[in-house]
Amino acid sequence: MKTMTLRIIWRMLRILSPRLSRGMVCLVVGASLLVMPCKTVAQLLFKPGEPYVNYAYESYRAYDSIFFGRDRTPQFDALGQFVMNGINVFELQEFRSISPSPGSIIRKPFRYGQYLNRLVVADDSYKGVTTRFIIGDRVRAKFTPLTLDLAAMNGMRLDSHFKGGSLVLVTSRIDKPIFEAIQNNDHRIHGSEGTQFIPRWATYLMGADLRTQLQGLDAGVSWVNQFRTDSLRDLDENSFKGTLPSTGVPPQWVVVRVADQSSADAVGARVRGAILYLNGQPHRPELSAYDKLTPDRLTLTVTIDPDRAVIPPAARDNSNSLVIEQVHQSPTPQGFYETEGEDALLLWFKVPSTIPGEGALGEPVQEVEVELEVAGDYQLELSEVFNGASSNPATYFYTAAQSEGRPSMGNFRRVRVRYGRQTGRTLVSAHVNLDIKGWMLHSEVVRNYSFRAYPGLNRRALEVFDDQTHAWFINARRDVGALSIGGEAYNIDGRYSTALNVQDDDLRSYFQFLSSPFSYPTNFNEPRLANFIAGERASPTNTIEFNTVDDNDDKDQYPDSYFLRRTTDLATGGRAIEDPDGVFPGLDSDLNGRPDINENNNLIPDYYEPFLLYNVNPDAYDFGEDMNGNGVIDERENDELPDYPYDADRRGFHVFGEMPIPGLPEAKGSIGHYRTTAPFQGGEAQVSYLRGEIHHRFPFVGSLLGIYKLKRIEDDIPDPVFGLGRSPIYLEPDVLPPESLSDEERLNPLGIPVLQEDPQLFRDSWMNRFYVKGEFSRVENLHIDVSSRYDRNRQQSVAEQSANTITDLALVARADYTWRPWRKLRVIPQVKWMSQQLGDDDGTILEVEERFFFPILRVEYPISSRTSIKGGAQGFPFLESTYRNDISPDVDFDEKVYLVQLNNTSNYVGYEVNVNLGFERRQRRFLDRSRKDQDLDYHRFFLRVIAGLRPLF
Repeated sequence: MKTMTLRIIWRMLRILSPRLSRGMVCLVVGASLLVMPCKTVAQLLFKPGEPYVNYAYESYRAYDSIFFGRDRTPQFDALGQFVMNGINVFELQEFRSISPSPGSIIRKPFRYGQYLNRLVVADDSYKGVTTRFIIGDRVRAKFTPLTLDLAAMNGMRLDSHFKGGSLVLVTSRIDKPIFEAIQNNDHRIHGSEGTQFIPRWATYLMGADLRTQLQGLDAGVSWVNQFRTDSLRDLDENSFKGTLPSTGVPPQWVVVRVADQSSADAVGARVRGAILYLNGQPHRPELSAYDKLTPDRLTLTVTIDPDRAVIPPAARDNSNSLVIEQVHQSPTPQGFYETEGEDALLLWFKVPSTIPGEGALGEPVQEVEVELEVAGDYQLELSEVFNGASSNPATYFYTAAQSEGRPSMGNFRRVRVRYGRQTGRTLVSAHVNLDIKGWMLHSEVVRNYSFRAYPGLNRRALEVFDDQTHAWFINARRDVGALSIGGEAYNIDGRYSTALNVQDDDLRSYFQFLSSPFSYPTNFNEPRLANFIAGERASPTNTIEFNTVDDNDDKDQYPDSYFLRRTTDLATGGRAIEDPDGVFPGLDSDLNGRPDINENNNLIPDYYEPFLLYNVNPDAYDFGEDMNGNGVIDERENDELPDYPYDADRRGFHVFGEMPIPGLPEAKGSIGHYRTTAPFQGGEAQVSYLRGEIHHRFPFVGSLLGIYKLKRIEDDIPDPVFGLGRSPIYLEPDVLPPESLSDEERLNPLGIPVLQEDPQLFRDSWMNRFYVKGEFSRVENLHIDVSSRYDRNRQQSVAEQSANTITDLALVARADYTWRPWRKLRVIPQVKWMSQQLGDDDGTILEVEERFFFPILRVEYPISSRTSIKGGAQGFPFLESTYRNDISPDVDFDEKVYLVQLNNTSNYVGYEVNVNLGFERRQRRFLDRSRKDQDLDYHRFFLRVIAGLRPLF
């Protein structure tokens, strides 16, 4: 190396020598020799490799992570400036052209899910403004209860807070990807330019919430917009009103369903005099059956619809042509059609794609309206049938007009409705919340715009029209010392909705994936689509409904219903979006994220599991308010409606007053009256009530809680909720069915929730409710509590209700004592007894007379700080657990359960690891030997390992 360097210097000096003196050349050579190393080392063939290192004196440096470090490459921004060495974890692109690549593209690579757990958060602060930017698949988003309330938004939100106020912006491409790809490779299945699944059109959610947040004052405005976009159109052709795909086929039929709005009453609906308007021009269709040999005739075919399904029963014949298979109906001699009860009428209007006009092909149909003469309690719903990709290509029915109240059948009126597919929905809201010096105010007003357009032949010139609804409410309360007065008023339109209905035949491309929720038989993406329509298996219609307010009655991180549930194969990386642990509203009093009646999350209510049953009771034994009179505790209701503060089609008010009871400082009384009407559905609920409550503590002895409520109720508005009915596990009204369990019942111990009709037991009633609970804690380590609830419903004689008295008495008593006889040994005897008696005078309800008795003994002994031995017995040879039913004595049984286990809790790589090794012996014997096949008698050995993190609180 040294020799080579000298040669280079010498050659350079020869080139420059004519201009340099000899002395200067010598000086340069000498200086070069001084600065160069003098030691020379011979080149060896030996390969030394990595040196020896002892990590006792220096920290060990780990290799780059396999999941992240080895994939890092230089990353640049759009201007070509270097950002960092890293990887792409999320990318969104929106094209508004055909070239180079049309469509809406989202990439969520593997590292987005595996390394970042599908959540990215960035933050900054500047001159008093704090901002946080969030991207995630499950982002909590709420503006107001009537506009935006999502437990798991798949999108982005930007939160800014400044002095005196805040601003929140949200956006989401809500329709695609609709499910997670194999191994979480979303970008390869849902978003690559080279794949056939690139979305050409998409649906977006955008929203903004601006509010001032001062001490005691919260006021602001909100804007929420859902709209459909088309990447094949220019940017100025895509507005917040939305659009329809630029490619598609026009409808062949516009279908009007005429239904009895309230099937339970005695008033039906009548219809006659149909007129079809095409681009504003009236046409009287020919009343006849459809003939596919003459498809251009403007016909009106009338059929019976017994199913009232979400779509009309469109069908295809052997030649794949769309036909109407139902029999055409003729009108009555008076010239009208009539329906009452569950059956409905379907009016099939054959619509052309063009009408005579300018040009050789005529004028494209851009507007379709139907005018009818209707009478009675009618409801008009609209749908279309088109030659799409599905076996039953139709759009969902939507309500376009309905009668108010319960009018008579004789008065006809003309009603005109316009058909269109939904393109967008906009919600504009203003709210004021106040809590200052004893004044409380909570209010909101919303204007709701639903945009629609007819999907005609010319999709480039859509005529978008809107249907406006509104909603408002106000709650006020004034506290003056111990006196409180207040009230509320509200009005939610009957057609108020926060949903956007999207029909997209491109969704059929997902059918070939076994992990898709669109694949038969797990057609989870269309929960409102029946399994059978007109006796035929229903195929997916490629429709998704997006709602900006969740149905999330139990207020957990999972919506009760969602368009994306769970992929069928867990190996594909599917996640649970729809509630995987069941819906248990109002049953998480300790706020630990688990329902109180199912703490171990095994789908079996704890009140039926040995040992766990000591701490929980079935709903029939608990007390709670029932303001809507459907027999279910309000905070435990599970319905199928979005969680608005008031149901749609409700209008009313409520006034109340509350004050201490003189002479009883620990008691208070309240009086109130509320009235609710259902303007479209019909019906009214009026309730006047008087309530007294006392909660007294006896020092060193215990406490006593007493509640009495007297109500005068006149309520004929039905409020259906989900229930489990006569489940073999649920204990209401009996613990076991009269026959052996089916395979489905064995696999689903909680049963399958079904929507149960409101029994409407308070059409005209005087209701007395009394609840008392006492606790005794005078003796150390001894705890006793007894509770009792008594209801008496004295029904008055009205049109649909006879005079009757319904009584319900439920009692629960339990006691436990902790005894430490030796060292750390703990012996805990427990006993619990429950009884319910439900009956009436004339036998119109299902009576219940049952009793439970559970003697329990627990023993615990810690061997060390990590290991302990535990044992328990529920029932003994001399004192068994018993169930007695006086109405059905053949279901009486005795039961014994014995369990012993070794429990160890250790730390391993930062996790808490618990090991349970044990043995269980269980016996259940029915007293009626005709049920001996339902006896239980088994031994069970078990080993269970649980890993988790130590709770912080």
